[in-house]
Amino acid sequence: MGLFSKKKQKVDYDAIFKEQYKSVNQLLQQANNEMDFVIKESILALVVEKYNELIELIDQGANFDKNHFIALKNNAQKQLEDVQAINKGL
Repeated sequence: MGLFSKKKQKVDYDAIFKEQYKSVNQLLQQANNEMDFVIKESILALVVEKYNELIELIDQGANFDKNHFIALKNNAQKQLEDVQAINKGL
């Protein structure tokens, strides 16, 4: 029994996905409640990145509807672009 005899542990992509999706929802709620548009912009940018990570987890084996999360990401991206437009106008 050496170092190489360890069994590979199966990765539970669904559990990882659920935890990350929970944090995305918390960030999105925080962005929606934020009054400072500069802070809102940075939070929404993070939300879009997190949605990309969720979609990547689906590609790796998480059992969730990819098209649904692409639509959610696109919605967050639209919100981000709207906030960026407001910030550029200030």
